[in-house]
Amino acid sequence: MAELEERRFRGWDVLRLSTEALTAEIIPGLGGTITSLRRRADAAEVLWSTPWGLRHRAARSVPGTSQARMIDSLAGGWQTLFPNGGDSISLHGVEWGYDGEARLTWLDWEFTGSSVRMAGRLIRAPFEITKIISMRDSEITIGETVRNAGRERVETMWGSQLMLGGALLGPETVVDAAAAVVRPDPDVSPGANYDDLMPWPRSHGPEAMINLRLLPGPDAEETRLAYLSDFSQPLIAVSRPSHRLAIDVEWDADVFPYAWYALEAGRRDGFPWYGAGYFLSLTPCTSWPAHGVHEARRVSSSTVMIDPGEVLTSYVTLRVQPLS
Repeated sequence: MAELEERRFRGWDVLRLSTEALTAEIIPGLGGTITSLRRRADAAEVLWSTPWGLRHRAARSVPGTSQARMIDSLAGGWQTLFPNGGDSISLHGVEWGYDGEARLTWLDWEFTGSSVRMAGRLIRAPFEITKIISMRDSEITIGETVRNAGRERVETMWGSQLMLGGALLGPETVVDAAAAVVRPDPDVSPGANYDDLMPWPRSHGPEAMINLRLLPGPDAEETRLAYLSDFSQPLIAVSRPSHRLAIDVEWDADVFPYAWYALEAGRRDGFPWYGAGYFLSLTPCTSWPAHGVHEARRVSSSTVMIDPGEVLTSYVTLRVQPLS
């Protein structure tokens, strides 16, 4: 049985959901983002936090691009991307910001005795969103529902982004995916194009082929972005043997047929990481590439049309392996 503890941090309500094996920290006022997930036996953290972490709720941002303002509010962790993914776009007469509105939406919440149930309404798109986070032993599941409350059909992207870091990442970390196909992103891999189809775990790097299964260290000056598909089962495992730490991520393949694989390992100079970024982002998603609805429609025809009154559901489960 999961237990809930409420606390305040920098003006936010923080829900600490725990079992004997795991502790998660949830921010309902920030789209239900999970900012921390720790194994209780050794306090090993598996999610990545930005250098500034969870900013004060009343903190102001200076004017800037949609991406800059998104990063201003980014705490890291595990968040929902909806109704847009990646680059900011204009649609239906309004800007849909970088990675969409859902990750910033205030959600009302209740504790059911075993799960945290959160619900809210987007502003720039006509959607109601419900998120249920439940924990059992070493397993945490996010179940989500989106409902089109408008009278127009709306084109969307939907994903669940896990930004992994903490004790889980290091130069000996291994990523195993049940994917058959890798598509490198040409914005990150010069010389590649979206028609390049690689067998997992191969992909284009900046200058040569790379192995996505093996992670470099934090000073590798490397950035990766690729899209995985054709999964024999919707499963990605990440392990760091030196720390006896491993996770499995499993999801609803009918809703999320793709997974974005993104790595930052000290390559990006200037804002926002100034050469010190080190995280692995895995995003089960409806669509690709990670450059907004217009590009996903143009490149892959993978956007999702949601009719008035239509309801879509999804789930993503993460399992943390025991210390033994």
